Amino acid sequence: MFWWRLQRRLVGAACIVLALGALGVKAWLSIDGPYLEALPIHDVCSDAEIALAEARVADALELADAGECTAVRAAAAARWEHMSAVAGRCWDGIWTGRGADDAAVVCAIASDLVVFGDVRDLTRQGVTWYRGDETDTVLTALSVAGVALTFAPGVGAGTSLLKIARRTGTLTRGLSNSVTVLVRERAWRPLSALLGDAGRMSRTLGPARSARALAYADTPAELATLARFVETTPHAMLALRWGGKSALRIGDDALYRTALARGPSGIALAAERGAAAMLSRKPFVVFAAKSIYKHPDTIAAWSLAFATWLLRWATWSLVLGVAATLMAVGLVLLRSRVRSSGRRRRGDGASQRDGRAASVRRGTR
Repeated sequence: MFWWRLQRRLVGAACIVLALGALGVKAWLSIDGPYLEALPIHDVCSDAEIALAEARVADALELADAGECTAVRAAAAARWEHMSAVAGRCWDGIWTGRGADDAAVVCAIASDLVVFGDVRDLTRQGVTWYRGDETDTVLTALSVAGVALTFAPGVGAGTSLLKIARRTGTLTRGLSNSVTVLVRERAWRPLSALLGDAGRMSRTLGPARSARALAYADTPAELATLARFVETTPHAMLALRWGGKSALRIGDDALYRTALARGPSGIALAAERGAAAMLSRKPFVVFAAKSIYKHPDTIAAWSLAFATWLLRWATWSLVLGVAATLMAVGLVLLRSRVRSSGRRRRGDGASQRDGRAASVRRGTR
């Protein structure tokens, strides 16, 4: 009987502790959040299918690569593998210096690497000036830089990339002004560093995507940061598209991968909160893992899963309902213990009174 009462009392106390714990953890997570783990996994393959249906083949390829969407990747790649179309775009890139895709941009860059592109652009700008029309000072400056730094390693690809970005409208005004000023002042060393960063981007991302990435750099310093980001970060263009310049602040690899899996909302949250956006980095999860030396990874996973469930699925109404139920059960179990003790004390008191009455009767006799 004693052990039964003890077990019932322990169960009641445990129910109350669980109720208070659920309320406390939910309140703490709500106040200290939001967290990446509370966000759903982003369906990248659906985005890739939409991009392909809208004839945004380059975007579809990028999304399919990030989401490992094999079928969409194959369908998008087939759009660009027709030899006649590739040859036509390549010739257009050589002759005009423009590029709508990798084939045209690569050929445009190749023309700049052999100085043909720089001479072509200088000639066109000269003809434009002779006619009295407005010339493009940025293209002229880049062409001059390309000729002046012909033998500098990595500069040719950077020069051509900036030209492509200028023609397609992705070269920012700040970066354009920086190039023009450096050429005017004949600051060849910092100009060579700037063009070298652009060349590194081109080798890492490919020319077409690099031209689009230049839209996220306004200064030479930002271009250097952008070049490092694309060199060390998987699916960098996707992160830039979703988060803009703020994505450059995500330096933690685990944080970046967790955020990228959550899509635009994840990138924005990680850029805003940094490592604080990861629930797995919180002290109570780490403490739970380190407290159990036998299976720390399992304990950490269970703690994280419970906290994630509280964040993502357990609304306040649900948590309050469960906590109220547990509290009621715990109080009932503890109250029944008190009542049984009271009844036992009342029974003992009654028997004592009966004993005293019997003693009095025997004494009177």
